[in-house]
Amino acid sequence: MNWKRTVSTLTLGVMLISTHTVADASTSIKEKQEEQQKVQEKRNSVKKDQADTSSKIEVNKEEISKVQAEVNKMDAQLQDIINDVAMKRQEIKRTEMKIEDLEADIKDYQEKMKAQEAMMKERMATMQKNGGGSINWAEFIFGSKNLSDLVTRMITAGTIQRSDQELFDDYEATQRSLKEAQADLKAERASLLQQQKALEVRQAELEKKMKQREKRIKELEEKNIKFESQIFDLQEIEATLVAQEQAIAAEIEAQRREEEEARRRAEEAARQEAARKAEEARQAEAARQAAQQKQDNKSNTPSSSSSNNTTPSTPAPKPAPAPTPAPKPEPKPAPTTSTPAPSSAMFIQPASGRYSQGWGPASGAYGYTFHNGVDIAGPTGTPIRASATGTVIRAGWGGAYGNHVMIAHVINGQVWTTVYAHMNSVSVSSGQRVTQGSNIGTLGNTGNSSGPHLHFEIHKGGYSYSATSAGSTVNPRQFF
Repeated sequence: MNWKRTVSTLTLGVMLISTHTVADASTSIKEKQEEQQKVQEKRNSVKKDQADTSSKIEVNKEEISKVQAEVNKMDAQLQDIINDVAMKRQEIKRTEMKIEDLEADIKDYQEKMKAQEAMMKERMATMQKNGGGSINWAEFIFGSKNLSDLVTRMITAGTIQRSDQELFDDYEATQRSLKEAQADLKAERASLLQQQKALEVRQAELEKKMKQREKRIKELEEKNIKFESQIFDLQEIEATLVAQEQAIAAEIEAQRREEEEARRRAEEAARQEAARKAEEARQAEAARQAAQQKQDNKSNTPSSSSSNNTTPSTPAPKPAPAPTPAPKPEPKPAPTTSTPAPSSAMFIQPASGRYSQGWGPASGAYGYTFHNGVDIAGPTGTPIRASATGTVIRAGWGGAYGNHVMIAHVINGQVWTTVYAHMNSVSVSSGQRVTQGSNIGTLGNTGNSSGPHLHFEIHKGGYSYSATSAGSTVNPRQFF
């Protein structure tokens, strides 16, 4: 019948619509899975780099061990030098003390000689007065170089009396002691000078070897720190890639569920529409049949002149009333929420404020010659919104970015990544799905930041930073 053909046609249409929707969903999911595979390949590459760096670290540690043995040997040599320097310093100290004693003795001898000379001058004056003219005092006095020479001349000439001999002998003994002390002092001072020079040489050798040792150890430590920093950076990248892979997978699954739900709703709507049209067709067919039956009854009714001789005809049955379609349920009001509804734009501006720096070449003042995003300056605490629907990769503190959020998006089969940096607070967590326009935190001044602002990046594909080029980033303002 006609209404059956109509139902069949509508059902076929539903099947075609469903098939087309499933095909589109399968194609979209396949594209997303291919992008996820790319992320996995990149992650494997990072793992290989990490393994290579770890191997280099082990080699570096072995080198450090060898050099440490050399350093230990140097330490033994240095200890010998240190001991020698200490001994030389002690020798110098002893010599200095001996010089001090000699200088004190010399001073004593000189004072004693002055006293003895005064006494001898007094005795010679007495001898000149009492000795008569037999002694040529002018020859003794003017022919002598000094008092000591005068006394020597007088002793030699036998002009000094025996009673005074002891005084002059004592003077000569003091004079000899003074000369010996002066000679010893000179020798000790020369020895001290040599000892000091030897000490300076050993100290210079010690300082040189110490500097060589420190330089060598510092080189190895810096090399090891460099490798450890590299492995740490690779581990951070690995963690980001793992989180990104999980976020993309979660986003794909979320979109798959949404598409499945949309397909189910489309199928249900198509089925209800087909049922409605089928019911309308059935009712129309029933009405047509009733009208046809009525027309046939009129054709078979006898004329009015013979109506008394015939049995009255049975009146034609009335068509059954069409069933009243069930009232459609009124749509429930959407729950009140502070989250703005997603816009038709692929990405929206994540925060209100003034653009303080754009995407593009930079001066290099902060360690980069290309600015990979845009800076939006504003008061601390300004709300920050998700620029597009997606799944959070990372949320929290991290180096130069300070408090930051990374979100993975899959839009028309293409993976995108957005970055929100220098935030004052973060209100989302890793793995959480957010809709476009939903609040993810507030604007701040954390990390490598010179004032309150939001640093915002859009990466086509996975996150990949470059300090000298755009890398995977695109200019966000083209979307706003």
